[in-house]
Amino acid sequence: MSAPKTIAAHTDAPLSVWLLSDGAPGHLSQSRGIVDALATRRKVKLTTIDLKLRSSLWKRLGRLYLPRIRDTAGWLARTYTVTLPVGRPALIVSSGANTLLANALLARQHAVPNVYSGTLKGYDPAAFDCVFTVVALGVACNHVLPLPPVPGELAHALPAAGGEPLIAVLVGGDGAGYVFKDVDWRAFADGLAALARREGARLLLTTSRRSGAAAEDLLRASVPPELLADAVWWSQAPRKVMRRFLGAASAIVVTEDSLSMVAESLYSGRPVISVSPAMAQPNANDGAALQGYAARGLLARCPIDRLSEARFPTRNTPIPDVQAEIAYTVLALLERAR
Repeated sequence: MSAPKTIAAHTDAPLSVWLLSDGAPGHLSQSRGIVDALATRRKVKLTTIDLKLRSSLWKRLGRLYLPRIRDTAGWLARTYTVTLPVGRPALIVSSGANTLLANALLARQHAVPNVYSGTLKGYDPAAFDCVFTVVALGVACNHVLPLPPVPGELAHALPAAGGEPLIAVLVGGDGAGYVFKDVDWRAFADGLAALARREGARLLLTTSRRSGAAAEDLLRASVPPELLADAVWWSQAPRKVMRRFLGAASAIVVTEDSLSMVAESLYSGRPVISVSPAMAQPNANDGAALQGYAARGLLARCPIDRLSEARFPTRNTPIPDVQAEIAYTVLALLERAR
């Protein structure tokens, strides 16, 4: 969907946006993507609110009784450890299942619109004004995007890489239905080496918080050092190199366990191969999203033990302007709420 151009940017006082964070980098990335998109059209005063779940029981009860909850402040206090700012926001934004209840309760408490990125996990759709997903949920508040939100600096295709041929390798780990065994990591290392040699390239490899020291040790021992142009072993010496690696690389390999890493890879405009371990059971929505990306020619999916045989797709599908679509959708929501 291309974003209509009929809603002009406002020059009013900054819009107060409360971003609720559960601390997960992928969730924060999506929330920031929504706020950054809005900030391309409106001045924004952003307040990030850290949520720590206090009671899983009260969260489950909140999901069940959400339509009938009136004591929003009391329910928030029983469910979360949170310090709320003074004042009233104009918009609530969040991503991540642990933020859903707080998002809905704060929007109700302050009588303001709210936006969420992700699936609703059984929460009442009527409690949300806009829910961004990449797979249709079949509810009125749902707006389907071609790619999930990412921070503004990641939301545009990168210029062509020059110099030495390089392949960026983004490594996740266990989670979201994916389990990596030692045999998977060894197969991954062998596949990366074969792929690099076939492409006449070296690797820019970074692990992440979920990778773990054991996986890193296996990769360090198995990937030939001469094929590594640079490597970040997160458990030992973390460095934030994602954007630099993507910009320098002419192609990308990414593990499928993190849809945020997959999305950031796709936004770069580079050819992408995504890999999955033998034990891979993503939820229905994540699986459908990955299948949709592959069907549109945005990436090639590959079992981790078949990486040596994989071919990078030919990218001829333009990167959609997701930022403009998000900005238009949220601005229209705010106009209706005035």
